[in-house]
Order: sequence, then C-alpha cells, then structure tokens
Amino acid sequence: MTISSINWKRMTAKSGFRGSEMAASDSSLGLLRDATTRLKNSDAPQLDARWILAHVLRLDHRDARLRTDLPLTASQVDEFEQLTLRRASGEPLAYILGEWEFFGYRLEVTPAVLVPRPETELLVEWGLELLKDVPDPRIVEVGVGSGAVVIALANQRADLRAVAIDLSPRAIEVARRNLQAHQLLDRVELIEGNLLEPVTGDHHMVISNPPYIVAGDPLLAADVARHQPESALIDDLDEDGLGYHRALIDGFERCVGRSGSLLMECGQGQDSGIVKYAIQSGYQASSRPDLAGIQRVVHVESL
Repeated sequence: MTISSINWKRMTAKSGFRGSEMAASDSSLGLLRDATTRLKNSDAPQLDARWILAHVLRLDHRDARLRTDLPLTASQVDEFEQLTLRRASGEPLAYILGEWEFFGYRLEVTPAVLVPRPETELLVEWGLELLKDVPDPRIVEVGVGSGAVVIALANQRADLRAVAIDLSPRAIEVARRNLQAHQLLDRVELIEGNLLEPVTGDHHMVISNPPYIVAGDPLLAADVARHQPESALIDDLDEDGLGYHRALIDGFERCVGRSGSLLMECGQGQDSGIVKYAIQSGYQASSRPDLAGIQRVVHVESL
C-alpha cells in the first residue's frame, strides 16, 4: 500500500487534523501521544506508535531512550505521520516496518507473505522436541512464506537440513533473502511448487502452516483479509478449512517413510476433524494448544 495519494498537510482543515494534534508536535513524546489517539482502533495503539517511532529514529523498539522526549527533524516528523496514517488504515505494522520478529529472529516481511504470528512458534517448539534425538535431521516445509519456521528450526539445530516449498514465486524470493541474511542458504533448498509434489528422498519430518481459513469466515480480521496474501490464508481445495491438511496427510508418508511424521498448524476447532481424518487414514494423531488454549498444532505419525 502506498500513501502517495494522501495529502497530509500539517495544521490544516484539509488534512483532517486539528492544530493541537500530531502535526503540531515537534518532539517524540508529543508524537507518541497524538499517534496513540489516532491509532485507537489498533489492538495496541501505544505499542504500535512506539514501534513506528523506533523505526523512524533507527532505534530498537525496546530502547529506553524512546521513553524520553527526543527531538525530531521535519523529515522524521513527516515520515512518522505517513507511517501512522498507514497503520491507522489497517495496514499490518510488519508491512509498514518491512520486518518482524519470530522466535527471536528478525525477518524481512512484505505483502507477498503472511506476517509471522506468535502462535506459530508452537509449530517450531514441537518440531524441535520431536527432532531432539534425531541426528542430522532432514525436514520438508510446505508453504515456506517468509521462511520464519524453517529459519527458526535451522538456527536452533545447526545439523538440520531442509527443503522448503512455496507456490508463490514472490514468497520464495522473500524467503531467499531471509535465508541469506541468516546464512542458511547452504542448508535450506527453496523450491517453487505445489504441496509435496516437488519432493524426493527420505526425510524425518514434514512441517506446515497451510491455508486453513474458510472463505468469508467472520472470525478473519478485516485488515488481515484486506492486506495479507489470500493464497496463504484461504483453503481453496476443499473449502472447509481442512483441504490442505487432508492433502498433506495423504502424501506425507511418501516423503518420510514409516518412521517420519507430519506436523501442521490449524485453526480454532479444526483439530478434531484433522485428527479424525488421520486416524481414518491409518495413522495416529494428537494435538497441542497454544498459549490461548486453542488446539493449534496437530502431529500425525504411523501406528
């Protein structure tokens, strides 16, 4: 999303701001106070404003100096105002900043990929647990996106190698840049393709955060639906949210053999249907909750 068409002239009726609001501020605390008001519809207005200010000042968002009144140049004030406008419109903060953190690792994030979410860290944690006693693990990730999951796994396990697949060439390029930034391109092979079709060889695990939203789901936040890639969100296979999970259950054993397993993220209330399908397909399956108590990840393995 660009803002070139938005005319934000300070202290004029045309801009939509009163003279006492953001545009009149010339120091950081005033900007933060006014931005918090402008971002009242955000889940965390103060935090969003602080992230934006840190970005403009090229500081870490945890820097204690952000709690003091810092002077800003006119160009910095303009940049802060423009970025705040974008956030107020509902654009995800990660896209505005161009980066996000996942499992403690910084990643480039663009509108070509989903914004990594905290609940997906359970996928990494359980994956590391399952691979704990496996020397030189080889895994496949389906739907690599920004590379968040495979980068976290590979950084935690220096002996891990992976094949990472995505249908989107734009997502593949984002993942490639992130892998390069983390010096992991020699251990992670990126492949453009659909599901497990491009995979050959024997691996220890298939891991995936597949599309699991049903089109028109009222629980899907409007700003997520408007800004994040639909192909990474919406189940266009069976259109009930479980299509990709079924496809992965049907095909994973070809890539991992009888001793490997499949680990998948799912949405609220979907775990029982996935576990049932896995059992009907001749496997054993279980799920684990995220910090909110939602059964978030399903593990499938041979009997």
